[in-house]
Amino acid sequence: MALCPTPSTVELAERFLALVDPDGLVLVGVVRHRRSLQILREPNACLEDLLGRRVPDCWSAVGILAPGQIFRIGDLQARRVSVAHVLRRHGPRATAINWGDSVELLEGGTDRVADLLDRMLGLDTPPPTLPPMTFLVHLWIDRILAAVLGRSLGSTGPSALEVSALHPEPVADWAELRRRCSAGLLDLPEISPATAEWLDEGSLHRLAEAALPDQVEIVADLRQLLSPDTLGYMGLEPATGGPE
Repeated sequence: MALCPTPSTVELAERFLALVDPDGLVLVGVVRHRRSLQILREPNACLEDLLGRRVPDCWSAVGILAPGQIFRIGDLQARRVSVAHVLRRHGPRATAINWGDSVELLEGGTDRVADLLDRMLGLDTPPPTLPPMTFLVHLWIDRILAAVLGRSLGSTGPSALEVSALHPEPVADWAELRRRCSAGLLDLPEISPATAEWLDEGSLHRLAEAALPDQVEIVADLRQLLSPDTLGYMGLEPATGGPE
């Protein structure tokens, strides 16, 4: 009995473009039988719906299909495209983009979608690119900005003591940081304890960083909003015209 030939990851990605739903995101799974490939489709509202999802062991590949708009070099306005991201359980990942007049095929990637595909298959993602304490400083200044913006108009502070209390407890590594988050001992924006348990260290880092505003923008705001004493405690110089 002849076996059904298995398409490459790139071929799967290109085939899946025909399954993209113009109204939203679709999760697809590939189940390989001896004589055929079964394609399973599941509509989803957004990528967040897939956090915490584990696909069945019988799925040999998983894909995320979505419509979108992308600017191409030289274009004056965004083009409507269809995108298929695919990862095989024992193989590489690939992305196919249908531009309307051509199809572009890409391999590799370490973005949010790539992390989702890996974790749905129970695979490890690339490790974090920053030390955990560097990330916690980013989380700290975001907490400070939230505290400032949450105060009533005209109120003072927060003081250096209040700012110090907002600093997350130090951790030895990303594994400890993830354990603290999954145990409910460390709050990260848009990441529940259950989601932290599902993620690994690399995907947790990238998802948590994406939920925080840019550090440069946070610091620029704090220089305008905090007193010189509080800024000095943080090791920052006040901006010209900042609060006295």
